[in-house]
Amino acid sequence: MTYKTILMHCNDKRRINALLAPTLTLASAFESHVVGLSVIPPVSVVATGALEAPPIIVDAHCELYRKDIAPMRQQFEAAMSGRPVTFEWRDLDAGGFAVSDVVLNQGRAADLIVASQTDPDWPLSEWLDVADDVAAGSGRPVLIIPNGRASALVGSRVLVAWKGTREAARAAFDAVPILKRASAVRVISIGESDADTQPATDICPSLARHGVNVEKAEQISTATGAGPALVAEADAFEADLVVMGCYGHSRLREFVFGGATRHVLQKMRVPVLMSH
Repeated sequence: MTYKTILMHCNDKRRINALLAPTLTLASAFESHVVGLSVIPPVSVVATGALEAPPIIVDAHCELYRKDIAPMRQQFEAAMSGRPVTFEWRDLDAGGFAVSDVVLNQGRAADLIVASQTDPDWPLSEWLDVADDVAAGSGRPVLIIPNGRASALVGSRVLVAWKGTREAARAAFDAVPILKRASAVRVISIGESDADTQPATDICPSLARHGVNVEKAEQISTATGAGPALVAEADAFEADLVVMGCYGHSRLREFVFGGATRHVLQKMRVPVLMSH
C-alpha cells in the first residue's frame, strides 16, 4: 500500500499553507496525485415563524467563502508546480448537502485525506470545518493538521496509539507507508487503570515485517485519562505525527466521539492520522 492519491480539503485561506507543507512532504515521497478540493457551503434557511411568511435565506457565509477560492487555488497550484507530483483543483458546490457530505464522497476515492483541525473561533467553522466528520465517516485514513502549525516535518518520529481494537488496527496499518520511512516509531498502549493495561496482541512484530523500525509496545497506566496521556507522551517523544484509531458511535446523523478521540482532536499539537 502507498498513498498514490491524496485529497487535501482547502476550506480556509489562512490555513492553506499549514495544509500544503505536510501534504507536499508526503506527496513528494510517494509521487502522489494531489487533489485540492474546495466546497462552497450550502445556504442557511431560517424559518420566520409566521404561517404565510417565506423563510429567510442566509448566504453571507457563502459569499465570504467564494472570495477566498481563487487565492486558495493560486496558492495550491503554485506550491505543487515543479514537484514530483501530479495535481488538480476541484471547485464544487455543496448545493443542498453539508460540506462534509461532499468531502466524504470525494475522499472515499483517495488513499489519504488531509484536512485542518476544527477552529471553534472561526466564524465559518460551523459550515466549513469538517475534519472530525471526515475522520469518522470516510473509511479512509485522515491526516488532521493542527491550527497554527505550518511545518513540512511529518512522519519522521511517529507515536502509534495501540489498543488491539479494529480502529487501532486500521490506523496502524493505514499508516504503514509513513511508518516504513520514519526514523523512529514508538507504540504505546494506554490504560486508565492497572486492569486496563493488559497487553493486547503486540502489533510491533507485524509492523517490523513491513520494514518499520519499532520495538515492543509499551504499556502505560494513567489516572489522567487516555487523551491527556497520549498528548503528553507525544510531547515527550517529540513526535511529529500521532497515529490512532477514531473512536465513537453514531447517534442519528451525529457521530459522538469517545473521550480520548475528542481530547486529541481539540488539543492536538502535531498532525494526527486517524482511521475509523
